[in-house]
Amino acid sequence: MASSNVKENKFSAGKFFKSVKSEIKKVTWPTRKDVWNYTLVVLAMCAFSAATIGVLDLVFKFLFNLLA
Repeated sequence: MASSNVKENKFSAGKFFKSVKSEIKKVTWPTRKDVWNYTLVVLAMCAFSAATIGVLDLVFKFLFNLLA
C-alpha cells in the first residue's frame, strides 16, 4: 500500500522546460569583453604550457644524449 504523503515521481516535459527556463533567467552571462579576456587568458596559458613542455623536452633530450 502506498502512503498518501509520498509524492509520485512522474516525468512531465512541460514542467521540466518551465523549470529550465526559470533557471536560465538566473544565469549571469559574461559580457563580450569578459569572453574576449577569458579567451586571451586561455590562449596565453596554452602557449606557456607548450613552451614549458618544449623546453623540458629539449633539456631531457640533451641529458639523455649525454648518457648515451
